[in-house]
Amino acid sequence: MQNLVLVYLFVLCVVSAINVAALSRINANYNQRGPYAAIFFAAFFSCVGYFFLGMSTNVGEAILANKICYLGASFLPMFTFHAILLICDVKVPGLLNSFLGILSFAVFGVSSTVGYNDFYYTSVKWVELYGVGNYEATFGPGHMLFNFMLVFYVVANISVIVYAFLKKNNVSYKHLIALSLIEIVSVISFFLARVIGTDTLIMPAVYVFDQFALLYICYRVRYYDITQAFTNALEENNTDGYISILHNKTFLCCNKIAYEFFDELKDCRVDTVLNDKAEITAFLNSWAEDCQAGNVEQTKEFHYKEKHYKFTLKVLHPSKRNTIFLFNVSDNTALHNYVQMLGSSNLKLESKIKSNATQIHAIQEQMIIGMANMVESRDSNTGGHIKRTSKVVAILVEELKQENILDCDDYFYEALVKSAPMHDLGKIAVDDVILRKPGRYTPEEYEMMKTHPVKGAAIVENLLSSLETPEFVKIAKNVALSHHERFDGKGYPYGLKGEEIPIEARIMAVADVYDALVSRRCYKEKFSFDTAYEIVYGGMGSQFDPDLKECFENCRERLESYYSSIS
Repeated sequence: MQNLVLVYLFVLCVVSAINVAALSRINANYNQRGPYAAIFFAAFFSCVGYFFLGMSTNVGEAILANKICYLGASFLPMFTFHAILLICDVKVPGLLNSFLGILSFAVFGVSSTVGYNDFYYTSVKWVELYGVGNYEATFGPGHMLFNFMLVFYVVANISVIVYAFLKKNNVSYKHLIALSLIEIVSVISFFLARVIGTDTLIMPAVYVFDQFALLYICYRVRYYDITQAFTNALEENNTDGYISILHNKTFLCCNKIAYEFFDELKDCRVDTVLNDKAEITAFLNSWAEDCQAGNVEQTKEFHYKEKHYKFTLKVLHPSKRNTIFLFNVSDNTALHNYVQMLGSSNLKLESKIKSNATQIHAIQEQMIIGMANMVESRDSNTGGHIKRTSKVVAILVEELKQENILDCDDYFYEALVKSAPMHDLGKIAVDDVILRKPGRYTPEEYEMMKTHPVKGAAIVENLLSSLETPEFVKIAKNVALSHHERFDGKGYPYGLKGEEIPIEARIMAVADVYDALVSRRCYKEKFSFDTAYEIVYGGMGSQFDPDLKECFENCRERLESYYSSIS
């Protein structure tokens, strides 16, 4: 009987050791393997402790073996809890982690007092049980700490597993079942050990079972770890080299491809300063010096042994004192030679592209003007409005540029003039019944008409986004969307107020209203120039931007001259 039990305990130690080795063969990243490795080693130590306990022949040997058991048993619950948290994707506060560590060390500390005082065991005697060494002990007050730790971890582990079952869809139910089995076996083994009167025959087998369950999870977790899968895929298909150095030119590392690109890197020792003897190291050192001086270039070309390489720099700051320069290197030889081969053809191609772009823009402008005219032909109130308001905007812009009233650049003004014909494009989406109505609108009809700025902005964006710059699209959208907003916030569609209204829309609003006043509509005769001037001028600060008052006043004669010429 004695030999069979010792062989049983020894076999469990060997299997536990094999499981530790098997864990190291599983392709998991460090963060996942770390908690598992701690569990496996703790379980191994406990198995070894129980084996030595079975071989003990006196109370001193039994106490020493028991302390080896506690070396694993004191920390195993904490390591298992951390592994469950990791598998279940649950985070706990840092203070709780600190408490758990202190608790495990406290349990191990008080268990180590056995043989020196009565705090953990008040009495210990060696006995032979099932043919092997064991001990009988009377528990002291310190043992309550171990019992508290076991109960705490059982409750905590079950709580985390149940929470993951209910809330964590990104956690495999197979993993949760494996974790549940670990807890079920642990609880059953606790009561079974009490029934047979010893842990020696039960607990080593439980530890090995836990190892097998965690091996299964650790093996499977590789398939759920997208970060590791992505990293592996990149490594397998990578064709780029990577070189990293510190800000003081200390060589850190590079990958295999970088060594293949540049033979001289094989002579560089990690954690030593790069010298300038080789072309590649001189190139890297020079770039690092430029970065230190504040001239951080993101990309550079490097010619090396009839090859052309493209370097891309990424500056990393792992700490306040250290800066890492990470260089991505790609073989650009084929592209470089192709560009060189093109030669003068590139210039012709560039010229052709510019010519085509000009033609596309011309077609685009004609299309937009055509759409605007189509809108105008449907609107019984605004004949010639597009052409006239565009001219008014051009007159206002000329004054704004000359006097530098708004401090805007030439591109802004040019874009504003080009955008003016598009300000009412949204009316194309308004029903003919409303658009062609020969008279004033009812409140319901007016509300429908007020939707045209939002619809116009959407049309403008769809028309321009693929051809124009984002800045031009923004200006044109603002003109279409906000030219009916009022400076006092009483306009539409959004009731913007003051400088919330884009300046281009504020300028368009002046042109739009002035033309409406001095032009005949089906529901009114045109106003005199004096009346129109007084209305617009008087509205500066309420309906219009007061900063445009001086510009409008200075443009009065030119505006009246223009309208006189077309009447």
